[in-house]
Amino acid sequence: MRIPIDRQSDTPLYRQIEKFLRDGILSGNLAPDTRLPATRELARDLGINRITVGNAYAELEADGLIYSQVGSGTYVLPPWQIQPAPGAEAVGPWPLWQQDLRRRGDTSKRDLILKLLNESQHPDPISFAGGVSDPQRFPVDGFRKVIQNVMRRDGITALEYGEIRGYAPLRSTIAHILASQGVQISPDNILITAGSQQALALVTQLLLNQGDVILVESPTYSDALGLFADLGLKIIGIPVDEDGMQVEQLEKLLLQHHPKLIYTIPNFQNPSGTCMSGQRRRQLISLA
Repeated sequence: MRIPIDRQSDTPLYRQIEKFLRDGILSGNLAPDTRLPATRELARDLGINRITVGNAYAELEADGLIYSQVGSGTYVLPPWQIQPAPGAEAVGPWPLWQQDLRRRGDTSKRDLILKLLNESQHPDPISFAGGVSDPQRFPVDGFRKVIQNVMRRDGITALEYGEIRGYAPLRSTIAHILASQGVQISPDNILITAGSQQALALVTQLLLNQGDVILVESPTYSDALGLFADLGLKIIGIPVDEDGMQVEQLEKLLLQHHPKLIYTIPNFQNPSGTCMSGQRRRQLISLA
């Protein structure tokens, strides 16, 4: 089997092999029950390590696209389908909770974005959907030095679970920074999250109930919208211009919908990149 691989690409070789085979399976070019080359054989043909091919096969097998049979080989699986039960509109004998999940839709926003990127004709498309920085700009050397310093200083402790609220010295530093900006707060009142999505989940689950109204910028962070929809919130959009959220439309919406929460990204808004003007910030706080 001839699989084109680019040794100069930033994409790992096993990912290149996986994508080639995945595309072939999903397009039908690799028919069900097609026997794939043995890992040793394919590794020899491509001039790569056998483990690399094994990793690619493992990813495909985990996604239900291929299966291995001891003593026989690795084969392509038929496309995954759920056949409805005879005379029933439901999705066959699947448990009710799984039927409910399927009614929500099989394709997530992230899957849709990836699908659009893969179908684009541009050789090197750039997605603005996730607000992800260019990995080439990441200070790898600096991080490597920091990690080495931490491991020398803390040893095995650095690999253990820490405090639930987050690393205490970090919380103290944040409290100190906030104090310099006029916000007096104790480190005990600071919670470190794994990212903005976890923070959003905690806030919405604490303050809102299913059916509550939330005002958001339009457009806004796509994963936040997915979270709000999964929680059963009613989402009302407010347009964004070069000065951020059009706060002048806010008072009417507050009176009309009585929202429980206003979600805004005032600094470098995702995905527009705009910053809310000072006047609008003061107006937003006053209305809130």
